[in-house]
Amino acid sequence: MNNTFSFNRFKNLLLKDGKMYVRNFGTSLIVFCCLNAIFWIFNLLFGSETMPPVRFGMLCTWTALAMLMVPSKVYGNANLSREGVGFAMMPASSLEKFVSMFLYCAIVTPVIVFFGGYLVDTLLSLFPFGGFDKPIRLYTLNEIVSRMMTDNEGVVQMGELSISATTLFPIGVIRTSLYMGIIQWAAIFMLGNMLFKKHKAGKTFACYLGIGYLLSMIFGQVFLTNGRLERWITKIGYMPIEQKLQLYHNWMVGGMIFGIIITGVLLYFTYRKIKTQKY
Repeated sequence: MNNTFSFNRFKNLLLKDGKMYVRNFGTSLIVFCCLNAIFWIFNLLFGSETMPPVRFGMLCTWTALAMLMVPSKVYGNANLSREGVGFAMMPASSLEKFVSMFLYCAIVTPVIVFFGGYLVDTLLSLFPFGGFDKPIRLYTLNEIVSRMMTDNEGVVQMGELSISATTLFPIGVIRTSLYMGIIQWAAIFMLGNMLFKKHKAGKTFACYLGIGYLLSMIFGQVFLTNGRLERWITKIGYMPIEQKLQLYHNWMVGGMIFGIIITGVLLYFTYRKIKTQKY
């Protein structure tokens, strides 16, 4: 049954996991959704103001923190010798358990925390006091890309060539990279939850920082020493503008594909660990 998928069985598993999700993480969800109220209270006490971009950034921070915590809070017993027997004995296949875990960790949690926090922030902005004078505006990706440019029309001037911002920053690539980044963040902590027995979120985050530091050191040694960076900049500077655009586009697509591969590897090993976990 490890590789089978039954919708009726999966529906029952979703309901069961949903009850466990609310029981183990429901209070934390409410807290995360209300964290921007701290700024509102601070502003009320000291007569200050918190601008929408800062509040938006904090919403993203609370969402990332919730995704960091939710695997260990809801599925923390899944790989434990004694407590994990209940997870192992659930009438569901390994694939169904993995998909349910993925849905609650990578989709349900960020959606609830971000939009729940946005709703609370918007309600607080309706009060004539508290320093939330304007609600947070949720820009579309097209608007964000255009606002990255100095031209309000979203046009980039590269020498004598005028280029649409959405041409230089392809919306499809940016959207895919954004979604993959969210899923990758969830996948990191899903895998860490299945690998570590104790202090799951902390150890996973420490490994994330350690691996990131190691990769940055390797990258620096390969690309930033012995004048390699300067030679690359000089070489690119002499390229025709069309070739520069193609090179930039290839870098973006390559980065997106690399991110998809890394995310897929993380999710695969999470599923593999669920399937082969010994109790």
